[in-house]
Amino acid sequence: METDLEVGIRKKIEHDVVMKASTSLPKKLALLKASAKKKEAASSSSTKTPS
Repeated sequence: METDLEVGIRKKIEHDVVMKASTSLPKKLALLKASAKKKEAASSSSTKTPS
């Protein structure tokens, strides 16, 4: 079971990775990849909504 701290840390890391990737990718592609990652995270975690 994950704690809120672990979830928060993972969300921050994923956000940082997406921000770095968006500098080298077309913006539309970066947004699509970000939304795909959020959907995967949402399906594997509890009922928390992606922020």
